[in-house]
Amino acid sequence: MEIQTIDRRTVSYFGNLSNQITYHQQNLSKYLQADLSLDNFGKQIELKRKAYPLENRQVLYEVLTAQLSPYFTYEKVRQNVELLKEENTFTITAGHQLNLFGGPLYTLYKIFDAIKLAELLKEQYPHENFVPVFWMATEDHDFEEVNHIHLFGDKLSWETEQKGPVGRFSLEGIQDFKSSVLEKFQNNQDFYEYLNRFYKEGNLSSATTEFLMDLVGDYGIVILDADQKELKSLFSPYIKKELETQFSEKEIAKTTASLEADDFHGQAFARPINLFYIQDQLRERIIPLNDNEFEIHGEKWTKEKLITELENHPERFSPNVVFRPLYQETILPNLCYLGGGGEMAYWLQLKGMFEQTEVPFPLLKVRNSIQWIDRITSKRIQKLDLKYTDIFSPIDEVKKQFVFDNAEEELDFTDLDKAESQLLEVLENSIVAVDSGLSGYAKSETIKIEKQLTQIRQRLIRQQKKKHEDAMGQIDGIYEKMFPENGLQERYDNVIPFIAKFGTKEYVQQIYNAISPLQGDLILVIEGE
Repeated sequence: MEIQTIDRRTVSYFGNLSNQITYHQQNLSKYLQADLSLDNFGKQIELKRKAYPLENRQVLYEVLTAQLSPYFTYEKVRQNVELLKEENTFTITAGHQLNLFGGPLYTLYKIFDAIKLAELLKEQYPHENFVPVFWMATEDHDFEEVNHIHLFGDKLSWETEQKGPVGRFSLEGIQDFKSSVLEKFQNNQDFYEYLNRFYKEGNLSSATTEFLMDLVGDYGIVILDADQKELKSLFSPYIKKELETQFSEKEIAKTTASLEADDFHGQAFARPINLFYIQDQLRERIIPLNDNEFEIHGEKWTKEKLITELENHPERFSPNVVFRPLYQETILPNLCYLGGGGEMAYWLQLKGMFEQTEVPFPLLKVRNSIQWIDRITSKRIQKLDLKYTDIFSPIDEVKKQFVFDNAEEELDFTDLDKAESQLLEVLENSIVAVDSGLSGYAKSETIKIEKQLTQIRQRLIRQQKKKHEDAMGQIDGIYEKMFPENGLQERYDNVIPFIAKFGTKEYVQQIYNAISPLQGDLILVIEGE
């Protein structure tokens, strides 16, 4: 396995704001607690140490022990949960939705980024402990975002009529989806049996935990389902504050306006109340009607009734996308949140909201991105005498350059370009010399000639391309493999083909080896012979 890197700013798959957070956090200082650096982690440790209550630590430990005790056979998982009782233990957190079979590849990249950052911090601060946490978005209700995977060019989906928080979904009716996945491996009985072990019982939250633990449990990841009454009780003062004062929208709106003034755009939209009311099969917005009345799923609630409901059933209140970070940082002794560019964009909208609470704003990190170049694709690239970084240019540019570089008769338009420039200048001057009022006519005629000469160049290039049809097809194949649906692999491909090819332990070890937490560049993993 060979590792190369490419500057994110030289490719088109990452936004400007994401690149700023990756390479130049100092330019965004008013939206951040501090720049991401090993030194600033020391300051963040002290900030969190003072702000994180012992009560929260004990409740978190008890919840995680109950959730993860079936996985204490992974010694590092057991050790990390135990460490969370200690006042000198802090977390590094990544999170994602409950995509089936791990979802897109970047789920694993997030997890290993958190794992390796925690290991790096332990080297830098040996007297403290650092635990990697994966936060499962179990309370999300947009099932269509998580109910499918892409496998060998097909989109395979689980259809169900269940509604409400997806983590609570039973696995009833998932067998048709599983069968469509297993059908792909009828000729690989061992792997067929391996996949068939998963998504058999429990709910979607527990099934997701089981699958991810099988992949990465050896590395000590702590997987959290925060849809718990005990954890919501810790957060209830901020839920009450939101219900009574609607403080989050005001602060997020201020920060979003500032971002837009700096030519950036907010990723998430804040509402007057950024909470849902949830029960099984139900997750509905809490909508304020006036100072004392709210509406939930068509039913009116008084403020007094809603506060009483919060006191008795805090688990029935669920933060939305912009309020969830505050919940996360309340219940975890967290130092840093890492995620994709879109996630980081909405985190930048939130610092003002945090400042209205006693909860420290975490350091932010854009996760590592990886492009995997398999052996066949690597050989194609080498055969075409391309560099691995070449394929991040637009495909038409790569094809055009290949034609120029490999033309049997060199396509050199230098003389034509020079002659064209001289001809057009002489023509335009001659016409205007006869009658200066013909300048518009002169311009239109020169434009016609320019277009004709451009068409001649393009015709010659096409003729050369026809002589290289096989190479053009090879380039098409490279791009289809590397950029499915014109995007990065990590946003489309699932882990299943990789663990079928290499073996689970072998594949995740390769990902672990490739991840480099302080590396901002896009990482290219190139398979060896």
